[in-house]
Amino acid sequence: MQTDRFIARVYDACPQLDPDVVHQGTLITLDTLCEHLPKGQTKEMASQLPDEISDAVIAGGNRSETTDVPISLEEFYSKLMFRAELEQADVEALARAVARTLNEALSEGEAKNTALDLPGELSDLLAS
Repeated sequence: MQTDRFIARVYDACPQLDPDVVHQGTLITLDTLCEHLPKGQTKEMASQLPDEISDAVIAGGNRSETTDVPISLEEFYSKLMFRAELEQADVEALARAVARTLNEALSEGEAKNTALDLPGELSDLLAS
């Protein structure tokens, strides 16, 4: 899946947002999500994604905060609200759309491994 197609799929689920906001928000969401994955997992994911998308995945993985302390979806959404400068409803729709598109872009095995490696409630976001 190419970057334009990835972003277009997210935009289809978030037509209330400007396309540029969706593009930037997608990269921010992936970056933020990958902060909570082991660095090795983000490298595996990145190998299956187009360049701009994989750059965001790697950037988040390079700041990996993975610990045994789970992060709630609410905390994740709060991070996204701050970083993307969006309202909560828009952030939630964007995060779900990015997670769905990510699952489509990754092989089935990689998508399952990623969901398993995410802490706490974040794994539910990818599993849905």
